[in-house]
Amino acid sequence: MKKLALFIALFFASLITMAQDVIVMKDGSTIQSKVMEINGTEIKYKKWSNLDGPMYSISRNEVNSINYQNGEVELITTVTPSYPAMYANGRMERDGKNLTLDGRELSDVEVRQLVGEENYQTYLSAKKQIGLGKTYTYIFFGSLGASAVLSIVYMIEGSEPAIILSAVATGLVANASFPLMLVFNNAGKGRMNWVADEFNRNGKASAFSWQLSPSIMKCNSMESQNNLGLGLTFSVNF
Repeated sequence: MKKLALFIALFFASLITMAQDVIVMKDGSTIQSKVMEINGTEIKYKKWSNLDGPMYSISRNEVNSINYQNGEVELITTVTPSYPAMYANGRMERDGKNLTLDGRELSDVEVRQLVGEENYQTYLSAKKQIGLGKTYTYIFFGSLGASAVLSIVYMIEGSEPAIILSAVATGLVANASFPLMLVFNNAGKGRMNWVADEFNRNGKASAFSWQLSPSIMKCNSMESQNNLGLGLTFSVNF
């Protein structure tokens, strides 16, 4: 009689054990549960000891496998979220000729995945413009310094033709490179800021930024209708 009672108890205990789902964690621990849902990032379940209780969730990257009540075993694969999913709430900003997200410099591959193909092409173009602006910056300050040195030599040595011509030539190079330095630098920075603002506007981060940049504009006068000049443009994005 006792053997029969023990057999019945073990039989029902095995049925109860088989009726639950066992979540096996990567650290070796287990959770007796009823699995309710598995999606791309998490597993939702209820505790077996309280099926009428609250729903719990756990990252699928922490789970090794699930042993279902019917004996089926499902291995849980690790999921690597895409860049947009990882950084959707971050704030993108320009740092020199690169973009950062929450202070971390982004590679070109990351920028492409975050901002989309069209804005990525704008980013590449802006990066080239900033690079050209930096080149003209070096030319401007180099020629300006050379012109200053030649002017000093001219005052010391006298009016040697070679010195005069060199001083004039380097001065002309400095004058020509200065507007190009301003235009390329600021145009590139402005477009780079625009890419960052687009990302921030589509996400939850604030997209407010301002830009003070030079621009080429047409000037009307009594003598001519085709004069060109440099002006400053102030823009604010919200």
